[in-house]
Amino acid sequence: MDHFTLVANMEKEEFRILNAIEIGMRKFKTVPFTNIAFYARYDPEEVQHWLDKVHKRDIIIRESGKRQRYVLNSKGYDLLALRALAERDVVASIGNMMGVGKESDVYQALATNEARLALKFHRIGRTSFRAIKQKRDYARGKHHVSWLYMCRLSATREAENLATLNDIGAPVPVLVDQNRHVVVMELFQGQELHDFTRVDDPADIFDKIVAAVSLAFRKAGLIHCDLCEFNIVLTVDGDVLIIDWPQAVSIDHPNAHGFLQRDLENVCVYFEKKHGLVRDPAELMQEILPRESTTTD
Repeated sequence: MDHFTLVANMEKEEFRILNAIEIGMRKFKTVPFTNIAFYARYDPEEVQHWLDKVHKRDIIIRESGKRQRYVLNSKGYDLLALRALAERDVVASIGNMMGVGKESDVYQALATNEARLALKFHRIGRTSFRAIKQKRDYARGKHHVSWLYMCRLSATREAENLATLNDIGAPVPVLVDQNRHVVVMELFQGQELHDFTRVDDPADIFDKIVAAVSLAFRKAGLIHCDLCEFNIVLTVDGDVLIIDWPQAVSIDHPNAHGFLQRDLENVCVYFEKKHGLVRDPAELMQEILPRESTTTD
């Protein structure tokens, strides 16, 4: 049974139990039975009944011991987000997986008006949760940070960044909505730059990428921070889209210029090695940065 069919077949009490576990995971690595009962506002017998039911659906994890404790798995969290998006009349159905990354899964979907959508499920820490906690500034120093919190915050940041970039007309995916760890975007047709063995006009594509970087910096105050051939898309119309914005930082960040330079260096190195196009990242920095900034770095 696919996720969306499962959402349609579940009872409201099951979602209430999932919500109670979700609330508890803000405080506990595994949520005690008593806390689930408190958050769900059900008596213990009802709680146990619904816990058993969702456990059989394989959407929660039960930790056995003197006292049972529970936690959502990724499927359970997916269902909470999909139900919310369905109730908002944003998503009507979900289709095939389009791609799998280190920190996300992307699926095709249909809107209630039959528009084609892309659903990006953030999967922060899939390879190394500890490394992500140290790397991401919003988790650093926190005693307890659940994978659930990290995924939701990553999606929220990406949605906020996309909204800002959409407002200035930057070549990025168009944001439709966001709930929990899921970002909903308009579906675009294209392939990652990495997938192309050759391109017709490398210089034109390179210039479009740099123009997008400059626009994001100057008009939105954002630096991508992870720009490379894997998150640059060439569309069927020959345009460029810059994707994957959760880790972007403001130009006010103390390391902003270093991040910008690294992005430009990544693109320059790729185009030189792959397409024989030589560009100087230092010169590009001079073109993008305000004149007063270039004299103080």
